Amino acid sequence: MAANLTGDVLNGHRYDHEFETYARGSRARLHRVAYRMCGDWHQAEDLTQLTLQKVYEQWDRLTQHDQLNAYSHKVLLRVYLSEHRRLRWSREVLTRVNVPEPAAWDDPADDRVTLLAAVNRLGRSQRRIIMLRFWLDCSVEQTARLLDCSVGTVTGQTTRALRTLRNSLS
Repeated sequence: MAANLTGDVLNGHRYDHEFETYARGSRARLHRVAYRMCGDWHQAEDLTQLTLQKVYEQWDRLTQHDQLNAYSHKVLLRVYLSEHRRLRWSREVLTRVNVPEPAAWDDPADDRVTLLAAVNRLGRSQRRIIMLRFWLDCSVEQTARLLDCSVGTVTGQTTRALRTLRNSLS
């Protein structure tokens, strides 16, 4: 089997060890972010898989491997928004199944668990805005563009979501 400079050919497809290392190292992080976006453990797994697939498709073109995490988050967000739009128009109905989170997040003394539980109780729109603004560090303008809404909607929803979070955490 012939090898090229960046990977081996396996079953007719290029196999890149560098990508595999990246995917193994980032999968759990991407899955947690996807879960925070959609609130469904299984859908988050699908979003993570689609994200890694899209990153792999562009792997040869990605020259700044030091910025892969930011690029992957952007791809994940686009995949989420695309899937959300597709599901909104399809006949597929998602049901919420309470799947326990990893044991590391179950410690009641952990403030992060409490905060993430409060974020999950927000409505979908507010949760997406909070995730984009504060988890993925997008600006108000970027958030408005990504969600296809006005800057005023983003600021208003952010204010309401933060008020709700303060009230539920106090």
